[in-house]
Amino acid sequence: MSAAYSTIPHPGVAALPAIQVPALPPDVSPEEYALGDAPRPRRRAKRLDRLTRRAEAFMLHRAGVDMPTIAQRMDVHPKTVQRWIREEVQRIPEEAAEAIRAIELARLDAILVPQMRLALAGDGYAVDRVLKIMERRARYLGLDDAKPGGFEQVGSLLDRLVFGLDGQP
Repeated sequence: MSAAYSTIPHPGVAALPAIQVPALPPDVSPEEYALGDAPRPRRRAKRLDRLTRRAEAFMLHRAGVDMPTIAQRMDVHPKTVQRWIREEVQRIPEEAAEAIRAIELARLDAILVPQMRLALAGDGYAVDRVLKIMERRARYLGLDDAKPGGFEQVGSLLDRLVFGLDGQP
């Protein structure tokens, strides 16, 4: 008999032979499972480890570490780190999200100032960087989510306020 199996006798039933079943892992109590059930792996430790790794990735990102470096340090793909950070950001309460958004905008502004000087001096690479920073700022501020036709609606509202409800002066 192999060490990976244990024998369960059937007391009081002489006609039935003993059954060989896989041995339970050391952290599983036999009382926890009925005879014939396969033990489920302990998921709490695995889940805690996953949540800890996500939180660590998020904290590193907030500290200014770039995603490829975080991915290399945690031995995962950069897209995984990007997904973790996106999911963590979605879990943040709105007040905390505003604080993080303000920090990120301040970082972008700090990068934008010297790049803008270089771009205005004619540096083509700096022009590209300035445009990328401006795109990122627009996403943080939600400017990309603005509905088309919004300016026309504002204009029509102003017309009604200035000229009256019927649009006549």
